[in-house]
Amino acid sequence: MSRIRDNDYLCVSAMLRGKEAHMIGKDAFARMAEAENVQAAAKMAEDYGYTDLDLSTPQTVDASLNKVRAAAYEELAQILPQPALLDLFRLKYDYHNAKILVKSAARPQAQEEPLSSEGRLTPDQIRELFASETALGTLKDAMTEASETLAKTQNPQLADFGLDLAYFREMQECASQLGGTSQAYIRLLTDVANLNSYVRSVRMGKSADFLKFALAEGGSVDMDILLNRWPDQDVSDLYTGTPLESAAKFAGEAMGGWKITPFELACDNALTACLGDTLYVPFGADAVTSYLASLDTEIRDLRMILSGKICGISTEAIKERLRDVNV
Repeated sequence: MSRIRDNDYLCVSAMLRGKEAHMIGKDAFARMAEAENVQAAAKMAEDYGYTDLDLSTPQTVDASLNKVRAAAYEELAQILPQPALLDLFRLKYDYHNAKILVKSAARPQAQEEPLSSEGRLTPDQIRELFASETALGTLKDAMTEASETLAKTQNPQLADFGLDLAYFREMQECASQLGGTSQAYIRLLTDVANLNSYVRSVRMGKSADFLKFALAEGGSVDMDILLNRWPDQDVSDLYTGTPLESAAKFAGEAMGGWKITPFELACDNALTACLGDTLYVPFGADAVTSYLASLDTEIRDLRMILSGKICGISTEAIKERLRDVNV
């Protein structure tokens, strides 16, 4: 099998750079946040390709935006030289669906939540995988283990932890095949998840044993180092000189009882900044990673604005929650 080179991405990179040029920028998001109502904000979004959004409820907005992302994934799946690049972003929806199926099987009388269509597997395929007694693989093994954990402990959170750890393992394996920016991005994503678990565990008064279940391997800050610092509310020195230096300072404030929103915002902005240099890469796998991450941020910010308008959240509060964008 021939080695994939950056030149193999010439056509798809040109297409995605063209799409990025028409993505929603910081100023446009600010104008949407300042719009009189959700209809006016959605009207502005139409200029960027977001048409026919169902504005009835935050849930229908979410479903409409998920369809946009699913369509983008399907388009790229047909033309990418390396499907693993898309898998990096699709994996989380497979594991989201896995969590729903595991919990639904334990509560057959409850109505199942809708499954996402944005994963590698369709809803029908992942249902079939979950029901199979012979299937193998990381996702299947993780679902089986999560089901056993839930049956034994009656604790859905512990079952979720097992699936989360499998998600990070599979994502890291995928990134190791790709190398470069993708590998650095996933390492940072692991660091963000671990620092977030640490902060939330402190805020909830959980034990070090609880935190141990939640931490994933593969970050730049070793799991054991974080565990040894438990329950220190200041771990900022561990992240000095790293992309999470600013977020770690907000983490201390969040663990001290302040709002958690600034910490979450700083984490997301660190992930965006991690891919900032890829904007200047004319073609190659990094151009795809940049686009997919930018699409996630764009949809997240647009969801925040539209749902916020529906719920009557103030313009100032919406703006506080908007993430940085690279476009």
